[in-house]
Amino acid sequence: MEADSSKFEGCLLGLAIGDALGMPFEGWRPTWIMSKLGGRVRDFLPDTRRGLKAGQWTDDTKMALHLAMSIKRNEGRFSAREAAKWYVRWFDSGDLRGIGGATAESILRLKAGSDWRESGKTGENAAGNGTAMRCAPIGLLDHKKLDLLREDSKNDAVITHNNPEAIAGSRAVNFFIATGVVQPDFVEAKPELIDRCIEFIGPCKVADNLKRAKQLLKENLHCGTALQTLGTSGYVVETVASAVYCFLKTPENFEETVISAVMGGGDTDTTGAVAGAISGAWNGTWSLPRRWVDTVEASDDFREIAGKLFNFSQSI
Repeated sequence: MEADSSKFEGCLLGLAIGDALGMPFEGWRPTWIMSKLGGRVRDFLPDTRRGLKAGQWTDDTKMALHLAMSIKRNEGRFSAREAAKWYVRWFDSGDLRGIGGATAESILRLKAGSDWRESGKTGENAAGNGTAMRCAPIGLLDHKKLDLLREDSKNDAVITHNNPEAIAGSRAVNFFIATGVVQPDFVEAKPELIDRCIEFIGPCKVADNLKRAKQLLKENLHCGTALQTLGTSGYVVETVASAVYCFLKTPENFEETVISAVMGGGDTDTTGAVAGAISGAWNGTWSLPRRWVDTVEASDDFREIAGKLFNFSQSI
């Protein structure tokens, strides 16, 4: 099956939209979000704490955009060395928007002369979601070749998070993205798709929590209840399972997917970004709410880079 170019746009715009929607509520509990809004989140809101306006996004989308730009600069191929340069370039811009600790430490090592293979944080504390949140351009670029997708996902991850769970998280997100862009409908968007993802990423804690998500989907739990079990912290094991749950619960409804992801609380911008990237890759631009597509920050930039990634992917 051939990829649909509108799904490339949908993926990147979906990532930005989910990030922007969750941005003001990062670290909040679900009850606090509901109390603040008198219900569910529906539209972009500002975050006065960080000086971000309604529709702006955080470091999640910033890094994804710089990853995409590194691919463009490298003539349509992923290069970890080039990506590392673009992450440093972003860091030096000062527009960091909530950069994670592991990412900041790793980029500082890059700036001090470390090779990208040695710059990433290691150990248990490196199992954050800072790679899963940014990896979508690789899922789009390598959608035809899953072996290459597996390798590129790993090499991008180790630049900042040299941890097997962080690597598995990126691979899992990109598996769902690569699968989605070639699907003409939603027949495959069911709990059993998780089994294929687990086979792709191999045994790990990310896989274990995805298995739990599959079981909860079969029990037909409300997203809010399921996410309390799966977790919504910055731990990649929790982020990936919760984002996948929100997507597979309502695969044909982008709006419901990202709202549910944000309403789970915790790391709202990242869960929203990952859920939005996956759902956007399956639904395409035309299924995204126009009020969000038209008002999310840098919407035209995402359309342009999505077109580039689509063209690059055709020659891989």
